Amino acid sequence: MTVQPALPHSGFPDPGAPDPSLPDSSLPDDVTLQAAEELAVRAALDAGRFISERFGGPMEVMQKAEREGVDIVTDVDRESQKLIVSMIEERFPDHQILGEEDPPEDEPPAKDFMWAIDPIDGTKNFVNGSTIHAVSVGLLHRGVPVAGAIWTPWPGEKGYALIHARSGNGTWLNNERVSVSEARSNGVPAAGRLAAIPGSLRGSFDIRKPLQGNLGEVRMTGSTCYELMMVATGSMQYALNGYSHVWDYAAGLIIIKEAGGISLTPSGDGWRTISGWQELYATNVESSKRMRSWKGTVLSSTPATANFVSANLAPRRAGLLKRAWRNVKG
Repeated sequence: MTVQPALPHSGFPDPGAPDPSLPDSSLPDDVTLQAAEELAVRAALDAGRFISERFGGPMEVMQKAEREGVDIVTDVDRESQKLIVSMIEERFPDHQILGEEDPPEDEPPAKDFMWAIDPIDGTKNFVNGSTIHAVSVGLLHRGVPVAGAIWTPWPGEKGYALIHARSGNGTWLNNERVSVSEARSNGVPAAGRLAAIPGSLRGSFDIRKPLQGNLGEVRMTGSTCYELMMVATGSMQYALNGYSHVWDYAAGLIIIKEAGGISLTPSGDGWRTISGWQELYATNVESSKRMRSWKGTVLSSTPATANFVSANLAPRRAGLLKRAWRNVKG
């Protein structure tokens, strides 16, 4: 089969161009970043151990939405978040925390440093006895991810995988440096290699001819953080995630970037790079509210594959896309 070249599209920069997300001079110093990365690793590991001890046992399942089963939380989610928060507050008492569970009644003004926490990403999987779930701990500096760690259950002696990164230091999995998978020169996804897409793909996007039949070996896992870990290690060639929150992406974006990948999000009729939420950020209450309410769709992969896939996926109108992703997230 002859694959047609990707169609041109707007909003995607030259993969070799400098990253405009944050000037190097405004990054925190590496001593601060290393301390943050070390804390993210310890917090994700301790929370991972805690939820592993509770996995498969009795738990309290509560509804966060009116429709039964649509948006649930467990006592394990909440205790996992409390564990992570306590570790952050002890080490970085001046930092802000943005957690998925138990939001404050009144949002505080945003601070320069904000930790975004997902104590169990894939709660429905967790409740139903699936090991495809994760713990994510990420640090943002004025809206830009600069350090983070993701813990997931994994076969082997340890029983888990722990992936982490900080700006300028690469991505590491269980003490070995990892990177996104090599792509074909034309960026076309390879048959037989894993790719994560949502079940609502065809309802949310128009799939152009070059991508039809070239999606790869499709999987739907139910955990954004798990899929981002898989892309960063090369186990998945790309992941199209969403409709997810800041805490779902905070650690994953820096992990993908430091592993040599890029992340894109729909913008108008095309796509643009997403390296964080700096455009939403100011040290005020409104900024905190915007960070908590933000939801988005993100495509992560190597530059070549992200270029090809995004060039051949045309987002449908925003309202339809939003409704479709809400149905997927359930």
